[in-house]
This record gives sequence, C-alpha cells and structure tokens, in this order.
Amino acid sequence: MNEVRQIFIERLVKKGADPSSLPGILRALSKILSGNPDIDPAAANEKLSYLGWKEIEVDYHLLQLALAYFESEDPQSPERFSQNDSRRQAMRLREVNTTPETVSEFDNS
Repeated sequence: MNEVRQIFIERLVKKGADPSSLPGILRALSKILSGNPDIDPAAANEKLSYLGWKEIEVDYHLLQLALAYFESEDPQSPERFSQNDSRRQAMRLREVNTTPETVSEFDNS
C-alpha cells in the first residue's frame, strides 16, 4: 500500500498542497471522508475551504485515492469509512450484471 500512499501524496502536492501542511490536510480529508465516503468533489472542496485549506482543490480521482489510502491505513477500525457501508455496497453493485427492464413494467398509465 506504500504505492497508493506515494501516489496520493504526490497528487495532493500537484493539486496545491504545501508539503509542510500535509498532516493537517490528511486529517481534514480523513474526517470529511469518514463522515461521507460518497461526497462529491465540489462539496469536499467547500468543506476543505471552510476548514482553512483553500490552497487545495480535490477531484474525483483524488478522493478515490484518499479513500483507498485511508481504508488501507486502518482496515480493522469499523467506524472508519464504513459507517453505513454505502461505498462498498456501491462498488459491489457496479459488479452485478442485471438484465434490462422494459419500459412497460414502469409505466403506470
């Protein structure tokens, strides 16, 4: 998992994070993502800005790296990133192949 950590840190710096500020930014991202693992980048950026981290702007890929990194850091901690297990459920749903439904099944008219 050191590779994920290295890529994550490099991307944070590319996105504007000052290397000396990384511990605080990581703590803020951890709290944001533990509260809502499915947060969209715009909302995450708004929260980061509110917390004083105006110099960094995250995108979808950076948030996914952050989730992978934080989940790998402490996989035994049940309260981290799986409060309602919604992220893992969403990932499993993507893997399920379903048959297409016909429109008439949903048409109530």
